Amino acid sequence: MKESNYEQEKFRKNQEREIFRLVKQDNVSIQEVVQQYGVSRSSIYRIIATFERENPLEAELMKKQGKDVTPEDYKKLLEELSSLKKALAEERLRADFYQEMVAYGEEVYGIKLKKAGTK
Repeated sequence: MKESNYEQEKFRKNQEREIFRLVKQDNVSIQEVVQQYGVSRSSIYRIIATFERENPLEAELMKKQGKDVTPEDYKKLLEELSSLKKALAEERLRADFYQEMVAYGEEVYGIKLKKAGTK
């Protein structure tokens, strides 16, 4: 179930990135994007606004044309990617630790620590 949600979220993010790229970088009209993706105009505007809010650095760089991107911009993206990878590794470690503690509590003390309503 979690893997399915992850794949859906990944697909959605990639689609948002592609829509943003088409409109802001390739200057494709909103109407063409609406026809291509089969969503409403308001959805396209919402996707663009959401992408800009969630990925400000990437959005700024994508708005620049290919020749306007400087090595400094590329370096900033690499630094952001590195920090995001580090944060992801820390969160995975934290999640693994939590799961181990729950399993230990159940095994040693017989305590059920799972949230009510979960299966």
